[in-house]
Amino acid sequence: MRHCWLNRFGRQDIARKKANSFSMNRRDFLRDGSIAGLTGALGAGFVEATRAEPLAPQRSDVRDDKKEPPPPPVATAVIGLGTQGREAVSALARQNSAPRYICDTYEGKIFVKKSQALAPEAAFVKDYRAILDDKNIKAVVVATPTHLHKQIVLDALQAGKHVYCEAPLSNNMEEAKTIAKAGMDAKTIFMPGLQWRSNAQHKHIYKFVKTGVLGRAISGRAIWNKRTSWRTVWPVPEREAELNWRLDPNLTLGMAGEIGIHEIDVASWYLHRMPVSVTGWGGILEYADGRTIADTVQVTVEYPNSVRYAFDASLSSTYEGSYEMLTGTAATVLVRDQRGWMFKEVDSPLLGWEVFARKDDYSIGSIANGTGDKVGTGIALVADATKQLALGKDPGKVGTDVTKNALYQSIEVFLNNVRKNTKPEVTPLDGYRATVIAIKSNEAVVNGSKVVFQKEWFDL
Repeated sequence: MRHCWLNRFGRQDIARKKANSFSMNRRDFLRDGSIAGLTGALGAGFVEATRAEPLAPQRSDVRDDKKEPPPPPVATAVIGLGTQGREAVSALARQNSAPRYICDTYEGKIFVKKSQALAPEAAFVKDYRAILDDKNIKAVVVATPTHLHKQIVLDALQAGKHVYCEAPLSNNMEEAKTIAKAGMDAKTIFMPGLQWRSNAQHKHIYKFVKTGVLGRAISGRAIWNKRTSWRTVWPVPEREAELNWRLDPNLTLGMAGEIGIHEIDVASWYLHRMPVSVTGWGGILEYADGRTIADTVQVTVEYPNSVRYAFDASLSSTYEGSYEMLTGTAATVLVRDQRGWMFKEVDSPLLGWEVFARKDDYSIGSIANGTGDKVGTGIALVADATKQLALGKDPGKVGTDVTKNALYQSIEVFLNNVRKNTKPEVTPLDGYRATVIAIKSNEAVVNGSKVVFQKEWFDL
């Protein structure tokens, strides 16, 4: 029997999660490419958006400008009802495409009832093949643990469904290649869940990077810190083992792979290069509970021209939250989910529009309350400034809509491509290459070694 299981971000440490739930998502140049609208900014401080549960469904007929009609519905289903799966259910419901089926091998109220609260009319099934047999279902979101993606994706594509698959594609390269090739050959749409590539704020800053405002790339850094154990306690040992798949070295890609895939992919995307090597380290510094998977990791990915991008992650601390940063000779850009800044060097050319933009102080210290020593001033950027100006709003006061996180926007892109029957910008090849980097990054962490990438690894 095929398994639906929990998403790789499955429920764990429920009480702790509610107390420390940071948005991790892992959510264009003023939409129309214009520079003129770049007069806005975000609220001061580098405060991570927080949430305890997926947002409840909202009326699909309520639009930002109160004039746009709701998008046409797409008949969808979600396979895998962990935290990420439930967020997918919420995102679909908010976009007039509430799933008609929700699937998981476990029927417990923690997972099923929470999902049904987000999509009350969804039918629950334990076998995903029941979804594929329904010819009315057009698209499915595969939100199971990484090692269970392959057969579900292949079956869904074979059944003629459009497929959104969470990243990584798989926990091994051969399976990832099989999935990506099937996605490329499919007559339907296959979109890997590289969420930052669909996140408006990341796309917005990507346009800056392409224009060369950073000068020559020097280095980069990404942080992902969240205090949570990754362990779920359950009264039935077999079920507990299933829930804790991320702590099983035979199944998981660890923090470097399961989390780092998104953070490192930002560097590959922005630099438009594949890395040449990766060096890793990991240790169990907090949770000495018998696990063999590191709770703290450091990864250094080297790109051409000696550009190094560091990824640090820990389950022991919330300090700094999560962000991605790329530094050049003229400026540095930093993206924190739905917020972004540019820090210019004093001798860099004046861009013109920057004199109208709001400036935010950047401090080292408490991310939550903005205390600490000031180390710089950033030009705050708003991804949807053009739209706000068209609505008669001041982007500097309104800021980016932080309720639409990266997963929401990624699924929005997927749904729009399904509606138009067009291929997404995020390709199966993108998903495969990011997965290769994730797999080798985890390998470097596990072995405490350096892995040199072979060019043929990135080819399908």
